[in-house]
Amino acid sequence: MFTQCPQCHTNFSISDQDLTAAGGKVQCGKCSNTFNALYTLSKHPLSNSEPAEILEISSINRLNNDNIAESYQLTDRPTPPIAIPSGKPSILAWSVLGMLLCALLFTQASYFLSDKLAQGYPILRPWLEHFCALSDCQLSLQRAADKISIVNRDVRSHPTVTGALLINVTLQNNASFTQPYPQLKLSFFDINHTLLATRAFHPDEYLSQEIDIISGFPASKPLSAILELIDPDKQAVNFEFELK
Repeated sequence: MFTQCPQCHTNFSISDQDLTAAGGKVQCGKCSNTFNALYTLSKHPLSNSEPAEILEISSINRLNNDNIAESYQLTDRPTPPIAIPSGKPSILAWSVLGMLLCALLFTQASYFLSDKLAQGYPILRPWLEHFCALSDCQLSLQRAADKISIVNRDVRSHPTVTGALLINVTLQNNASFTQPYPQLKLSFFDINHTLLATRAFHPDEYLSQEIDIISGFPASKPLSAILELIDPDKQAVNFEFELK
């Protein structure tokens, strides 16, 4: 390694060990100037030296750091600026906050609208059932009235009551899950299929009192219902059932 006296521009060779031992502070053996060898340290002698002679380390007298007053300061290496927080949230912070708010909104919607979501989007029901098991929300039974069929029906004059009808209906839930009992709508028509009378019956009107309506209609299980009605009209020759 080489260093150069800033006063007489004499080049000197110096080893790392000598530089460390001197603490970088040396005295020129040619003009007796004290300087910091680190400021002009290079791998090759500086080309603009006057004179061009290269002196060995013996020409440099090492001094104690306490006895040397530095005359030269580095001016070409500015202190790196310190990053000062701007005080504004970063894009990442806003993104994280946005995701947390979306998660909170979705959780609230799942809790308060869980039943509507389950009925409107059956594909979400397994997830909502798991969610409600943890959050203590309630889901009503899944409804699929189109999966309920009438496997047998019979309308005839009541055997013991004059001017009345005895109606027997057998329903079956073809869905793979328990669902609410349907509303049973009965309509009567004349020979020209003109509507003469219609009425919708709720489950508690056509089911036996022994049946637990709240528990729902079990899957793949037939159900018999009996209705006793006043004959709506002698011209009523056709009837029709509708499940809702």
